Amino acid sequence: MSDLRNILQQEYTKKKRTITPQGLMEMVEETLDAVYKNFAAPSAPLQEMAQSQAKEFLLVLPKFTPSEAWGDPNSMERKQITRLFNVIGGGRTIEGKLQFLQRIVVEGNRIRSPRRIISSLIILESLSAVIGSFNAASAGFVFEGFLAALLQGTQEAEISAKGNLPIQDLIAFTETDNPVPISLKLLRMEGVIEGSFTNLIDGIDEFGKMVYIVARKDGESIAIEEFTFNQENFIDALVLNARGKMKGKEGGAGKGLFQLDGMTPEQSIEHLKSIPSWPERYETLQMTRGYSDRVRLKRATQDAQEEGGIDQDPETPLEEVIREEWTLLTESRGGTQWAISAKQLPTFDFVDYKKLGELPYSSAQIEKVATRSMQHLNGELLELFSATKDLSENINKYFTIEARTSAIKSAERGIDDTNRIQQSLTAEIGRDDESEETP
Repeated sequence: MSDLRNILQQEYTKKKRTITPQGLMEMVEETLDAVYKNFAAPSAPLQEMAQSQAKEFLLVLPKFTPSEAWGDPNSMERKQITRLFNVIGGGRTIEGKLQFLQRIVVEGNRIRSPRRIISSLIILESLSAVIGSFNAASAGFVFEGFLAALLQGTQEAEISAKGNLPIQDLIAFTETDNPVPISLKLLRMEGVIEGSFTNLIDGIDEFGKMVYIVARKDGESIAIEEFTFNQENFIDALVLNARGKMKGKEGGAGKGLFQLDGMTPEQSIEHLKSIPSWPERYETLQMTRGYSDRVRLKRATQDAQEEGGIDQDPETPLEEVIREEWTLLTESRGGTQWAISAKQLPTFDFVDYKKLGELPYSSAQIEKVATRSMQHLNGELLELFSATKDLSENINKYFTIEARTSAIKSAERGIDDTNRIQQSLTAEIGRDDESEETP
C-alpha cells in the first residue's frame, strides 16, 4: 500500500487552496484516477518475467523442420508430425483448419489446454522455419509440404493419370470422399497471381474446379486468402479487370488467351460461353491462342496412336512436351500465362474469394503469442521439456565425446535428466487426474 500512501501524501502536501464542494470532488476524482492507474497497469516485472519464461519455453520445445517429405503420407517424417497436426481441429475444410490454428494468435482467446497451446506453438515455429530458412524458390515447395500435413493431404509433383502436368500442388483431405485439389501461391503482399493457361484448362477438365491458396508475407505475418476457379467462372476471372471491363489485347494475355482463329477475342469468349457442355467447351479451349500448340498437337498424336493400338513408352512424347512447356514458362514470363493482381482479386465475388486470416512467422510475433499463453502452462511442463532437451544433448555427448571421463559425466547428467522427466510427468499425470475428476 506504499504507493497509495505516496499518492495521498502528494495530495496532502499540495499548496493550500480554497476548498469548494466542486474542488473537493475534483480532488477525490484525481486521487481515485491515480490509484486506479497504479493498480490497473500491468506490472512491468511480471510482464518481463512472462517474456523471459516464454523465450525459455520456446527454446526447449521440440523442433520440427518442414521438408518435402511432409507432403508424403507414407514418409517417416510425415508420420512423426501427424500426431502434432491431429490436435488442430476445424473439421475437413481449409477455412476451418486455418481458423482453428489462428485462434491461438488472437489476443484474449480462451484457449486453456496446454496440449493445444504447445502444439500450436510448435506448428507456428515450423511455419517460421519454412519462411525463414529457405530461398524464394524452395520456400514455396516446402510450404506445400507444410500445408499438405496440416490439411491431411498429399503433395503432387508428377504427371497425372490423364497426362497433365499437375497445376495442383497438393490434394487436401485425401482420405475422405471429397478430396480438394489446391494450387498454392507464396507471394509478397502486392504480388501478382499467375500461372500456366494450358495447365489451368487441363486441371479444370480433370477436377472440375481448382482451389487456390494465396499466402502473402510481410516480414512479420503471413496473410492467407482462398479463391476457386471452376468450369463456369474461370473465363470471367481471367478476362475482367477490377471494374468489370475486359482486359488484355489481341494475341496477348487476358482476353487474348481465349482468341480463336477467325474471331476477335470478344467474339471468341462469347462463343466459348455459348457452348452448353463442358467436354465440347474443353475441346474448343484447346484451340485457343493461350493453349500450347505443342501440347495440343502431341495430345492429338497420342490419341491417334492409342486408337490405332500403337504401344506407348512409359515416358510418352506428350509428357516430355508438357515438361518442356512448363520449364519454358517458369524460366520466362510468356503470353500463355494468366495473371490476376492483388487489388483485382477481392473484387471477384464470383470466385468465392475469402480472407482466411493471418499467422505470425517472425520470432518476435511467435514470442508474443507464447507470452500471452504462459499463464496456462505450469512450471512442470517447462521443466519436462527442458529436461528432455538436456537428456538428448547428454546422450549425444556420451556417444560422441572422445574423452571418456567427460562422456561418462554427460551420461550421469543424463540419468539426472531422466529423474527430472519422471517427476515432471508424474506431476502432469496428477493434474490430468484432477481435471478429469472436476466436473
